[in-house]
Amino acid sequence: VGSQLRLMGLGNVKITSIKSEITGEFTGDDHNVNFRKVQWVSQKTAHKLKILILGLTLSMIAMCGCVEESKSIHIWAGKGIKNPLIAVSKDFSEKENVKINVSFIGYYQMAKLVNKTNADVVIAPKEYELFNVSTIKALEKKGLIKDCKLFIERIPVIVVRKDSSINSLSDLNGKRIAVVNQSKYHVSGGCLGIEIIKREEINATLIFTSPKNLIKAVKEGKVDATIVWLDTVKKDSSLKTIPIKGYELQLYIAVINDNDAVRKYVDYLLSHKGEFEKYGWR
Repeated sequence: VGSQLRLMGLGNVKITSIKSEITGEFTGDDHNVNFRKVQWVSQKTAHKLKILILGLTLSMIAMCGCVEESKSIHIWAGKGIKNPLIAVSKDFSEKENVKINVSFIGYYQMAKLVNKTNADVVIAPKEYELFNVSTIKALEKKGLIKDCKLFIERIPVIVVRKDSSINSLSDLNGKRIAVVNQSKYHVSGGCLGIEIIKREEINATLIFTSPKNLIKAVKEGKVDATIVWLDTVKKDSSLKTIPIKGYELQLYIAVINDNDAVRKYVDYLLSHKGEFEKYGWR
């Protein structure tokens, strides 16, 4: 009597009496506590617990030897999708009362950590040859994927001034192109421009700068063009964007741990693609 416990999925409880039944009093839901946390109960010695919470009696029966924790889903995704994914996940969480935990991880790291994944859902490319990544294929090879669906595409574009005569990759020959200085600025997907230039064998003058200055350099006339992802370009009447076909990055939703909450979440994402399109995804 007088001891405190944290009942996982319920809260903190102070034991008030121990007789044929254990009675306790709810004391709060602070997670940072030093007293014992209870999650598993031996089925052989399981008791029926009556806990007084704000004058109400809550009966709990320990079934199958465990006390169920609150529903939650852990997502692994690339940083580029951060803003729309957080917005849509927040809506789902509020409607379904399911906690969504998102870890934004590079696609290379996902593949390396494939055997240590604690993710329920992974949003990543199946294979993207330009960057030599094959995250979903690596998960499939390990037999970890229960279901996999095509989700959205990230679109690479040429950004030029509105009055520019540049309308295609071939028009970039002989021009000044801003690209990310990868030796100084290590950003996910920052090599997009230079990799496409190399793949297409474009003969141009490369101006190395920071990711933030790529579009600024175009606007100020310091370069003729740059190549970036469409979702990183803010609306600007002085600029025009030209989609680059054949280099789209397709993202898939892969289910690792299959349950009702996860399936509802995946269906919710698929039915809310429009929210991602607002950010430049397709």
